[in-house]
Order: sequence, then C-alpha cells, then structure tokens
Amino acid sequence: MNRYSVMLLASIVLLSLLAVWTHYQPIPALDKSTMLYFRSAVDPARPIGPEWLAVHFRDITTLGSNWFLLLLTALAAITCAAKGHRDKALFILITVISGIALSFALKYGFHRPRPELVPHITKVYTSSFPSGHAMSSSLTYACLISLALHLVKERILQRCFVVTAVIIVMLVGISRVFLGVHWPTDILAGWSAGLGWFCLCRMLMSKLAQGKPA
Repeated sequence: MNRYSVMLLASIVLLSLLAVWTHYQPIPALDKSTMLYFRSAVDPARPIGPEWLAVHFRDITTLGSNWFLLLLTALAAITCAAKGHRDKALFILITVISGIALSFALKYGFHRPRPELVPHITKVYTSSFPSGHAMSSSLTYACLISLALHLVKERILQRCFVVTAVIIVMLVGISRVFLGVHWPTDILAGWSAGLGWFCLCRMLMSKLAQGKPA
C-alpha cells in the first residue's frame, strides 16, 4: 500500500468512528467542554478574549468558504493550464468541485443538527456533520500543496507552502467551533472526509495517467 492508500483508509476509519460515536451519543462531553472553552464562564453568549478576536475569526473562517476556495481553485487551474499542465488543472477542478458536492451530500445524509449550546456568531444554513468548511478547506489546500510540491523545486518554498496551508486549515476548523456553529467532532469529520477524498482522487489520477499511451 502506498501513502495515499494508507491515508485514505485512515480517513475512512476515522470518519466512520466519528459518525457512529455521534449517532449513539449526539453531543459527546468532549464537544460540550471544548465549545464552552471558547466562551466566557460568566456569560456563554460571549466568546473569550477581546472583541476583535471574534471579528478576526469571522475573517479567518472565510478562508474555508466554498466561494473563496472555488476562486483559489480556478486561479490554480488557470495557472496550471497556462504552464502546459492541463492534466493537473483538470485534477484540481474535478477534485475540489466534486468534493464540495460530496460535503453537501454527507451533510444531507447525516443531518446532524447545528449546536445550540451557545449563540452563533455567524449565519449558517446547512446541517452540521461533517463541517463543510473543514472538509472543503482540507481538500482544496491539500490539492494546492500537491501542485506546489510538483511545480516548485526549492525545498524552503515547499515547506513554507505546506506549513502555511496546514495553519490555514487548522485555523478554519478552530474558527467554526469558536463561532459556535460546529462541534469539534464535525471538524474532525470534515478534515477526515476532505483528506480522504483528496487521496482517492489522487490515486485515480495516477491510475489514469499510467493507462495513457506514451
């Protein structure tokens, strides 16, 4: 098994465990305690920290919104196509668009209610499990890392891309819990689903590339 197969298997196992856990225990104690950690002990309606912190977390969560990620995807695909890498442009377009569609399908299938433990600091319109922001951001930034590692040869730049992408994905996930619109288990499920879908698409692309005539 290659690394993508191992990561795909691990993602499926983790997502399945989280789905079963939240089905039989709809609001685990870990979810409650983690969400309340980000709220004032005196007034749970008020997030911890200064007022500007909530403002910045609302900005950070935009880095995982579907529209922003689709814009990044389009820019990356255009850049790849312009440099003659049409297969990679097609890969990121298909992977991200299908992944976002899958996130909506999973939400519809699991239909977990949004948290009501604390007031929401931003608007939400879909169900909770898995987190669409977590899934779409982990998927999209994994695609961008994959492209960067192939197109950029300088090791220091490769590491910068990887570290930056990981930090963004982590902050997007934390922001959803901070804003009160997702349980931590939603975030973990979203990260698992996004990484798993990336690995599956990456493996399929490799298979198709091997089958092409020289």
